[in-house]
Amino acid sequence: MIQRIQTLWLFLAGVCFLAQWKPGMELASTPTEGLSVFADKIYFCSESYVVLIGSGVSGILALIAIFLYNERVMQILLVAVSSLIQMIMGIGIPFYIINKAGKINQFEPGMGLWLSGLGLFLCWLATRSIRKDDTLIKSMDRLR
Repeated sequence: MIQRIQTLWLFLAGVCFLAQWKPGMELASTPTEGLSVFADKIYFCSESYVVLIGSGVSGILALIAIFLYNERVMQILLVAVSSLIQMIMGIGIPFYIINKAGKINQFEPGMGLWLSGLGLFLCWLATRSIRKDDTLIKSMDRLR
């Protein structure tokens, strides 16, 4: 389990997703004040429970996928579900709220959005490594 590179990718992706639970994690900021979430120029992760729950669920799924190293198809499925949840809840909803507030042309992404993107990239690397591992195992089974 530990020798496989996808364990490292999945662990780092889970950490990136769960890091949004840190108080004061900034999703976006704007140079000017706005309405609702941009009244203080900064949109924090803690201002949206949907983003927090989505990042928590996707982080836990990524960490659970580490221990499914014997069932690679299920591992790929969990990583895909984790990535999908993070794309919708961690990136899609903040962009919707930014667009609804009228700040889409002047927002600056914060650490929360960067961590979501990094976590998605790490999930992609993990899926790629799991598929390579699965191909290797199948080729070894053919040789026996």
